[in-house]
Amino acid sequence: MLNTTEASAPPPGGPRRAWLRPPRHLALTTPGKFFVLLTLAVGFGAINTGNNLLFLLLGMMLSLIVASGLLSEAVLRTLRVKRDLPRRVFAGEPAAGRFILENRGRWPSLSIEVAEHSPFVVAGPWRGSALAPPRHPWWKFWRTQTSDDERPLAATYCLRADASQQTELATHYELPVRGAYLLPGVQISTRFPFGFFEKSREIDQAQRIIVYPRIRPTPTRVAQLNQRLGDTSQSRAGRGEDFFGLRDYRDGEDQRAIHWKSTARRTAPVVRETESNDRRDIIILLDNRASASVVSPGEQQRFERGIEHVAGLLEALIASGYRTELICAPRPDGTEADPPALDLDAMLARLALVELLPSSARQPQLPSSTAGGPSPAQIRIGFTAFQGVEGSISLTFDDLFSATQERA
Repeated sequence: MLNTTEASAPPPGGPRRAWLRPPRHLALTTPGKFFVLLTLAVGFGAINTGNNLLFLLLGMMLSLIVASGLLSEAVLRTLRVKRDLPRRVFAGEPAAGRFILENRGRWPSLSIEVAEHSPFVVAGPWRGSALAPPRHPWWKFWRTQTSDDERPLAATYCLRADASQQTELATHYELPVRGAYLLPGVQISTRFPFGFFEKSREIDQAQRIIVYPRIRPTPTRVAQLNQRLGDTSQSRAGRGEDFFGLRDYRDGEDQRAIHWKSTARRTAPVVRETESNDRRDIIILLDNRASASVVSPGEQQRFERGIEHVAGLLEALIASGYRTELICAPRPDGTEADPPALDLDAMLARLALVELLPSSARQPQLPSSTAGGPSPAQIRIGFTAFQGVEGSISLTFDDLFSATQERA
């Protein structure tokens, strides 16, 4: 399962906020502030002196302000935009995405900026928070909306959007922490034609994106696990290179598989079988429970770092040929436990949404489907080592940290 997007409900207060939101935002740029001050100075001088040239100059300057508002509105009114989110996004790493800008008007639109603002965290360690500070009210038009502390999540610039055509604009998304984010909408803005004002328009387009945790490589730990697990190949016939055994030839089989030397010693043809290269199944039991009933900030930081190492361990195990499954502790709110994650993307998505639970929560449990079948290897990971669990390997987050330090 790749990182997909889906329509989602707007953030809290969405309908009322959309109703009260003005159709356009207006902000003064730095040149615009000087131009407005100069216009006020010319108007003050014209009123006090009665000079016709000053009145003429004042009228020209005011007409530029009016023309700026009309032309910028003509640019924004016919534009529509859709986002194409990255298939995979990892925390702290830029991921390529794009905006598809459509101009439905009869004339081209010039000097357009498309941006994402204020993603809302709906799941993960920062659940319930917005990454960007709130924007200034619409009536504070003298405040610059694009200050350094309100830089957008993703932005791109289009010099010209031709009439009745779509324009693809490349951009990149970079989110600091793992989790599920709700992107409420896309903003299109322009400073056309004179650069005195920045007029923007919000387009509601709520989508959900899952940000995977950063992957920290753990090759040393994987090599140690291979030694502790021993021979992990399953002893059964299959497609491989090692010799498994001989059996009687069946009608319809490929004759190239016949072992002629053994057939010559017997009265009936025999077939040489090879051993399967499939490796043993491994279940990762992630104990996402804190050591106390109240989670401390230091323990939360250790947990976030441990999640990154677990992601690296999962990637390395799958690359080594293990069939891996991830199981986390069930949530204490009484909801049903999530189904086991079986592929890398599903496991990364599970790690993106997992939260540190209090110590009173239940520990992760093996699925009942494993009973009666081949016994998979178990790797239990948590803040403390598990005791008395036969046939499993117990690791702490500190063990994963130390393996990385030894490699460094």
